This record gives sequence, structure tokens and C-alpha cells, in this order.
Amino acid sequence: MANHAAATVAVFSITSPGIWTLNGIFSMALLGVEIGIIALGQTFVINTGAIDLSVGGMYALSQVAMALLIHTGLPWPLAVAAGILVGTLLGAINGLAVVVFAVPAIIVTLATMFAYQGLALVVTGGVNVSNLPESFLWFGQGTLFDIPVQLLLIYLPLLIVFGWIQHRSRFGRELYLAGTNSLAARLSGIRVDRVYLRVFMIAGGLSAVAGVIDAARLSNARPDAGMSANLVSITIVVLGGSSIFGGTGSVLGTAAATLVIALVEYGLSFNNVNTIYQSGMVGVILIGTVIVQNVLQRYGRRRPT
Repeated sequence: MANHAAATVAVFSITSPGIWTLNGIFSMALLGVEIGIIALGQTFVINTGAIDLSVGGMYALSQVAMALLIHTGLPWPLAVAAGILVGTLLGAINGLAVVVFAVPAIIVTLATMFAYQGLALVVTGGVNVSNLPESFLWFGQGTLFDIPVQLLLIYLPLLIVFGWIQHRSRFGRELYLAGTNSLAARLSGIRVDRVYLRVFMIAGGLSAVAGVIDAARLSNARPDAGMSANLVSITIVVLGGSSIFGGTGSVLGTAAATLVIALVEYGLSFNNVNTIYQSGMVGVILIGTVIVQNVLQRYGRRRPT
């Protein structure tokens, strides 16, 4: 991960030295916060050996639900809490489908991806929900000590909390064991189904938090938001060192990878590269990282002990 980061910084330092201004760094931070929060939840899912393709749909539907509740006259703090609850419940639907019906997570979340995105379009008529309170917009547009609020007060505290959960809590240990060998985890007394349900709920809740920040930053809730979040969040998690097969990885690695992806996207935008090519670059990074992981994994198995 450190090599990826150093190489990326070196490339853009040579080709685009103008990005290393204070405004440029904060712009990268703004690009990275929302997808970085989604990637924290995706890390927990992938650590179990599953995958969540519906994070973009939950991101959109949660922010739309929040905005519509604000328009009904509900105070915005309560609407925000309700939006996050909606995301958590959407994640629970994913988890229950995986646990109760034993359907592979990739199939379940592929289906709910379309369902959640479609529902967001239906309830809004495909129109953005605007006219949000100024005090709410501060969470996406304000600064504190010249640092973006969403970075200082939301992303960094979430990173600390989930880092502690993953590496210092009983649930974190259960998470790794369930991802490494679910049968052994069951035999050791771990309720693996509960672990699966919790990680999907975490992914849904964090997707909703990111959606709320997005609505505050852009001053409206978009039913088509998060279209690329599925691919990008998976790329970040895998690039950060988590195995797509589960059992390894850290939210700290995910945070470092978020910086790399934010730098890539901002650097390409800074150089006026077409957005189509930007999406292609993320796909190339994902494929390349998975190939390297597979090669290293096979090499590790073949090495004599």
C-alpha cells in the first residue's frame, strides 16, 4: 500500500505540481470523504469474504429519504437520524437475505442495488430534492480551523471508532475468524450469521452517513447519486490490503487507499482527463490489485516451509 501511495504521489508531483496547494489538498479530501466512509463499511463486509454491490443504492435512497422528511417539516437533525436508520435497515435487508435464504451476497446485493436505486428514482420522480436548511448544509460545506467539517468531525472519528472495533473488540476478532474459516468460527461458538448481519447493517449505515454528507455538500439530494460507489469502494478496500476472499485487511489500509484513489481522481480531473477514462482507470486499478493478490497468495502457498 505504501508503494502504491508513493508512486501515485510521485507521478502527480511530476506531471501536476499545481495540485499541491492548500485548496487542492482540501478538494482531494472532499473527494475522498464520502467514498472513504462507504469503503469503511465495505471493508467489514469484504473481511467476511462477502461483497456489497448495493452501497451506491443505499447511499442514494438514504439521502433522498432524509431530504423528503425535511420537506415534510421534520427538523433536520431528526431527518438525518432517520436517513441513517433507513440505510441501516436497507443493510439489514441484505444481511437477512444472505443469512436466512443462504443466497450468495453478490447475488443479493446485485438485486438490491437495482431495487434501491429504482426506489430512489420512483419516490422523487427522478428529480433532485433541494431547498435544504442552511444550518444542515454546513456539514458538507463548512470548515473548522480551515479544515472541511466532514473530514474533521465525521470521517476521522469514524475511522478511529471502526479501527478500534476491528482491532480491539471481540466483534473484530469474530469478523476475521468468520472470514478466514466460517466453519471453524461456528465450531468455536461464534454466531457467524449474526456477524454477517451486523457487517451489512454497518455498510448500510455508513453508506447513509456518506449520502447525508453528499446532500449537504451539493445542497440537494440526488436519486441517481452513488452510481460509481460500488466499484470504487471495492477498489479502495482491495487496494488497501483486504483480500477479496476475506480474513485479512484493515480500515487503516482502506483509509490509505482512499487517499490514493482521491489523488488519482483529482489528478486526472486537474489534467482535464475525460470522466469516462477516470472510471476506466479505477477499474484497471481494481483488476490489477486483485491479480497481484492472487499471484502473491499462490506464491505464498508454494513456498517451502
